[in-house]
Amino acid sequence: MGFRYANAPITEALIDIRVEPLPSSRLEDLKAIHDSVKDQCPEKRERFNVQGEIHVGPEVSASAQRTLIGFDFKTSDGKQIFQARLDGFTFSRLKPYGNWVELRDQARSLWSIYRAVIGGQKVIRVAVRYINQIDIPVPSLDYKDYFLTTPEISPALPQVLSGFFMQLQLPQPDFNGMLILNQTAATPPVPNTNSVILDLDVFKEAPEFASDEQVWEMLEVLRERKNKYFEGCITDKTRALFGERITY
Repeated sequence: MGFRYANAPITEALIDIRVEPLPSSRLEDLKAIHDSVKDQCPEKRERFNVQGEIHVGPEVSASAQRTLIGFDFKTSDGKQIFQARLDGFTFSRLKPYGNWVELRDQARSLWSIYRAVIGGQKVIRVAVRYINQIDIPVPSLDYKDYFLTTPEISPALPQVLSGFFMQLQLPQPDFNGMLILNQTAATPPVPNTNSVILDLDVFKEAPEFASDEQVWEMLEVLRERKNKYFEGCITDKTRALFGERITY
């Protein structure tokens, strides 16, 4: 059993599974995946990794190199994206978000297609990430009214805060994982509103999985941990912005 808010602030939810990188010769195999998913994901585009260099000498110059690493397959509305890359698989859902069961089941179905193509490639990282934009309809905001973790300003400094960026890296020793929590002020969608991004990325690296079933069992653990920390970041005043809490 799970729950969701009627007006959940989720802008993107994703499941990410990294594998030991495949050689570039397998790009055509990844491209061919589109034939199996084009009914639900008709749009296809190449995904590149871009690396830049700055050269310092008598003259300063910069260069960039673009390397094809896989493909994105999108639904016609652009709300669901399936990445099939040389180094792994990602399935993401953009707003409006449904619930975890829908996200997980769609991701698992697509993962089975990706897995059939890559064979027994070892899984080296699994992650669940949720990016939330919380819009607070007040022109002036005391962050402590809405969030339980906020920047602490020295009393020797001005106390008016117009923006911030904060990152916390919190080890999860019970399953040898990590939570990276990013919290930052964002541009609000309408006047007289303050917006905050609350980004929770929970992952486990170098896992030892005997089967793909264990991959999905770990993703359930990561999702539960994400929920725990999301609730631990906000106050009841914030929850009131999300409407009814619905179980499923």
